[in-house]
Amino acid sequence: MPAELPDDQRPATLEDVKGLRRWVIVAGVWAVAATALAVIALLKPAEQDPDTAAAASRSVNRLQDRLDERFEQLDSRVGRLPRSSDVRRLGDRLQGIEARGGQAGEDAKAARDTIGRLQDRVEKVEQAQERQGRSSNGGGRSGGRSGGRDTSPQSSGGQPQN
Repeated sequence: MPAELPDDQRPATLEDVKGLRRWVIVAGVWAVAATALAVIALLKPAEQDPDTAAAASRSVNRLQDRLDERFEQLDSRVGRLPRSSDVRRLGDRLQGIEARGGQAGEDAKAARDTIGRLQDRVEKVEQAQERQGRSSNGGGRSGGRSGGRDTSPQSSGGQPQN
């Protein structure tokens, strides 16, 4: 197992990138808000009447509210994204399920093979019973099976009857 790398040489994880993205969004929102305030301040005439100042203030407040709302939406979307540990656990579970599925297929094939062998054995036992029954009932009779004889494996216990 390789030795642990120092923090400055360790590759960034998915969570590191998500955290960085969140702070870049925050910085972007504040940069847009600061730019809007600067533009308003530059365009504002030196002597401004109170109504215009109040309207500008309301406009800036609405802009800031919209930016805050947008930031909260983005933050909640980033927060809903799965963590790398969740994705890793899900991948591990999926690999386990695939392995069990492969094993189940192998088990089913083995069961089919066993059933086929058992059916062959039952047929051989039934044929042996028929031959024995014909030989004990007079040898050369041409009738095939005897009338009401049950040749199922349950009736004979899987063994030729004597």
